[in-house]
Order: sequence, then C-alpha cells, then structure tokens
Amino acid sequence: HRDKKRDKEKVKEKEKAKEKERDRDKEKERNWDRDKERERERDKERNRNKDKEKDQEREKEQHKDRERVRDKDRDRDRDKDADKDRDRDKDREKDKDNEKEKDREEVDQNKEKDDVMKEREKDRDKIKDKEGHKDRGEKEKDRDKEKEKDEKKKKEREREKERDDKKKKEKRSRTPPRSYSSSRRSRSSSR
Repeated sequence: HRDKKRDKEKVKEKEKAKEKERDRDKEKERNWDRDKERERERDKERNRNKDKEKDQEREKEQHKDRERVRDKDRDRDRDKDADKDRDRDKDREKDKDNEKEKDREEVDQNKEKDDVMKEREKDRDKIKDKEGHKDRGEKEKDRDKEKEKDEKKKKEREREKERDDKKKKEKRSRTPPRSYSSSRRSRSSSR
C-alpha cells in the first residue's frame, strides 16, 4: 500500500516536473518569440531609416539634376542672347558700312558733277576769252550809250520842270490872289 502511495507521489512529482519543464519551454518560446518580434521591429526601423536616407539621396540627386538643367537652359538662353546681340551688331555694322558706301558714292557723284560744272565753266571762260576781245569794245560802247540815254532823260526831266515852273509863274502873274483882292474890295465898299 505504501509503495502504491509512493509510486503515485513519484508519478505526481514527475508530472509536476514535466509541467514545470513544459512551462519553462513555453516561457523560453515566448521569450524567443518576443526577441524575434523585437528583432523584426528593429529591422523594420532600420529599413525605414535606410529608405528615408535613400529618398533623401534621391531628392538631392533630383535637385542637382534640376539645377543642372536650369543652368544649361540659362547658359543656352545666354548664348542665344549673345548670338542675337552679335547678329544685331553685325547688322548695324553692315548698315553703317552701307551708309558709308552710299555717302562715298554720293560724294563721288557730287565731285563728278562739280568737275563737270568746272569743266563747263572753263570752256565758257575760254569761249568768253576768245570772244571777250571783241565784246570788250562793244560792252564799253553799250555802257557809253546807256550813260548818254540817262543823261538825255535827266535833261528832258529838267526841261519839263522848267516848263512847269514857267507855267505856274505865268498863272500867278495873270491873276492876283482872289482872297486878297476880294477882301480889299469889301473893305473899301464898307467905308
């Protein structure tokens, strides 16, 4: 009977030990699961940080790319503007050259005209010089004739003046002034 009791106690103790073992195993498993979960969380956090860093790097690269593109565009625009300015300057230079050429041509034409005019003048002068010897005498005669005409006209005017003066004098001598004679008469009659 005692043996049975002892056996039962032994069995109970064994079961308790097994139970404890099971509990310990479960606890270990729980701890192991907890550790695994923590490890997973840490990995996730690490990956999140890595992703953030990658995103930041990508952002930086994109920003740099945008800056590069903007700089290229700016340089291209600056080059275009410089080309336009250069072209405008070339056009201005061409215009100036054309103006100068026109001015030169005009000056040349004017010179030619002047030269032609001078040539004509010289020709005329030569002709005048040739005819001049003949003409000089005639010119002097013409001048003398004009002087004579002027003198005749003057004399004629003087004669006319004298005639007019004589006529006036004659008129005066013929009739005494009316006002004087009439006033005399009226006085004498009143006396």
